[in-house]
Amino acid sequence: MEDTDNDGRFDTLVVETRGMKGPRTFDDSGLPLHKDNETVIKERIYLDKSDPNLLHDEITTVDHALSRPWTVTRSYRRDRAAEWTEHLCAENNQYVTLGDEVYSIDDGFLSPTRKDQPPPDLRYFTPSR
Repeated sequence: MEDTDNDGRFDTLVVETRGMKGPRTFDDSGLPLHKDNETVIKERIYLDKSDPNLLHDEITTVDHALSRPWTVTRSYRRDRAAEWTEHLCAENNQYVTLGDEVYSIDDGFLSPTRKDQPPPDLRYFTPSR
């Protein structure tokens, strides 16, 4: 935790993640991270000073497969009417994105990742012969 404005209250959560099991990819493009599994991900999570309904997450990835540390900032707006959804980030999760929908692979079969999710659109599959 950090007090970035020196007002005596912590206002930033600082997280460092190490020891992730490989193989891993950097993002949805499939860019592989280095085989040495020495990836370090540093996050700074804080509320916007002028809008407390806006959360910022500054994520820096350090990995030997990248030419330099890569930083991206994601912002999230609080939706007080939304239903809470939990996303598990456990080992060996296998996900497939088809169009705008994400499905998990369980025992070789596509499974929904949320309640009332529509079945996969068959146009993304080639008929077998």
